[in-house]
Amino acid sequence: MEGNYRRRPGAEATRRVPSAAPAKRNPQLDILRAAAIVMVLVSHARDLREPTWDLFLWRPLWSGVDLFFVLSGFLISGLLFAEYRTTGRINFQRFAIRRALKIYPGFYAIVFFTLALRLKGGLAGDPSHIWRPFFHDILFVQSYLPGEWGPFWSLSVEEHFYILLPLLLWLMLRSARGSENPFRALPRLIGVVACALIGVRLLTDRFVKPFDLQTHMFPTHLRIDSLFFGVLLSYLSHFHGERFWLFVRSNLLWIRCAAALLIAPAFFISQYDPWSYTLGFTLLYLGYGCLLISFLQCNTDRLGPPVSWCLRAIAQVGSASYSIYLWHMFWLFTVAGLHLKDTQTSLLLYYCGAIALGMIASKLIEYPTLRLRDRLFPRIAVRGDISGTSPA
Repeated sequence: MEGNYRRRPGAEATRRVPSAAPAKRNPQLDILRAAAIVMVLVSHARDLREPTWDLFLWRPLWSGVDLFFVLSGFLISGLLFAEYRTTGRINFQRFAIRRALKIYPGFYAIVFFTLALRLKGGLAGDPSHIWRPFFHDILFVQSYLPGEWGPFWSLSVEEHFYILLPLLLWLMLRSARGSENPFRALPRLIGVVACALIGVRLLTDRFVKPFDLQTHMFPTHLRIDSLFFGVLLSYLSHFHGERFWLFVRSNLLWIRCAAALLIAPAFFISQYDPWSYTLGFTLLYLGYGCLLISFLQCNTDRLGPPVSWCLRAIAQVGSASYSIYLWHMFWLFTVAGLHLKDTQTSLLLYYCGAIALGMIASKLIEYPTLRLRDRLFPRIAVRGDISGTSPA
């Protein structure tokens, strides 16, 4: 599928060719990725600790996945928008192949590794307890049917998004041939989707009983608006960039205050409260969207050592966040199986080990695959593209 449009004379973008040169990473985005993965790690560490006075501090960290969703929507749509503005078309086949080479190698490595461990442990009892979650994993339906590792539901939501977004953009390109901006209906459409999903979440809370994570918090149709809000921010950045970023810079303080106020309820309300998984999801992605666009205005290059060194180290963790996410639950169960009596030692071993294991996995699996991908299917060289500065 390819979409084409006719540019007006004098349009700023010029046709570019694929480039095999490595993409420059955006440190702000990697720092946000690092924040999101640390939030996830701390949230899942509750099995290693007893409830203490700091419940207020770590309660909201379950929302790290919402930050990931907004980031993914912003970055992935940004790649497609940048290609369109640069070349006048979107090669959806190329996009699908590059996404697959980014997502699948690391994912299937942990899935088959887990299957091998489960089979090695024997098939005592019902074999479906092994094979059913395995097939849910390989088919990316974990947001509806449980897989081997609970957090993989979010990967299922993102995988569905990688299908729905290109399909939506393709339909918009087909219906607006020759238009300078065939995506101008996106803000209205995303607004409709956001309102509709609030309604669906409220109806789910009202009529689906009893509450269950698999039915009230994980399904794609209840969570995908978080990703589409990232798409909205990316659209504004690419097609109304001058006005959009001028507005952001002029109202930076207010945007940061809005981010804090929108995220604040998560500090006081449990994720299992009906408010959290209905209206709370909406406030979270609005808050994290405000955080994203305000953080992109921070110039980390101006900071001298040792702050710049610390930020570079944090960004390195962020660059491996996908692999850390894939392997952290395996490591959590490994640490829990040691039955260490010292809670602080268990937590330190879990945090450090999960990050180290994820970074090792990224070096062994993810990065080599990305280098091969960029040789076989080079990225499109673009100019002035925030989301294109990261090899997503």
